Amino acid sequence: MSKKIFQIAIDGPGGAGKSTIAQEVAKRLKFLFINTGGMYRCYAIALKNTNLTNINLVKTVLNNNKVTITPNRLFLNDKDVTKECYTAPIAMLASKIGTIPAVREKCVKDQQEIARGQSCVMEGRDTTTVVLPNATLKIFLTASLQTRAKRRWLQNNKVEALEQIKKDLKLRDYQDSHRAIAPLIKALDAIVIDTDNKSFEQNVQQVIRAFRLKEALGV
Repeated sequence: MSKKIFQIAIDGPGGAGKSTIAQEVAKRLKFLFINTGGMYRCYAIALKNTNLTNINLVKTVLNNNKVTITPNRLFLNDKDVTKECYTAPIAMLASKIGTIPAVREKCVKDQQEIARGQSCVMEGRDTTTVVLPNATLKIFLTASLQTRAKRRWLQNNKVEALEQIKKDLKLRDYQDSHRAIAPLIKALDAIVIDTDNKSFEQNVQQVIRAFRLKEALGV
């Protein structure tokens, strides 16, 4: 008998806790963790000095650069670019290149290929609606702008002003939810989890409980 494959897809705005929660859920369930946003950030670094209106040039850069995603690190052509990936300029550029059809097509294809044939927890901004529309479990994580900004502020060791982070997140929210291609929206069958005023453990357990219920029901 073939082993059953489970896919948990987690969407939500920046700073809602997608990466940390998804990574921990994957660890506890012994599933593969896939950080889709990390892929866009890596390609943003590769494309940062490219004329984005030249689609042929964009495609050439995409095809000539190799992105590798591990549970904890992000690599571009085997170079660890994790730190640069989480800077504000790269985060903003990642959102911008996400509106380019050629970039989205390549990333979605790569993400689906990684997820094929193995149980995984994938997080991003269009995971439940575009990348894994038939996922076993769909989760939409949310939190207030203030909470999300504070998390990013602490994550970045309080280097950047909290108010600036809040402005950047607000702009990123707008870009992600208003882009023409695969905007950030909640899938109709996604379970909403508000991560405000709850501990990390409580949020992780809520996702795992939702998955166990789906598993028990055989859906």
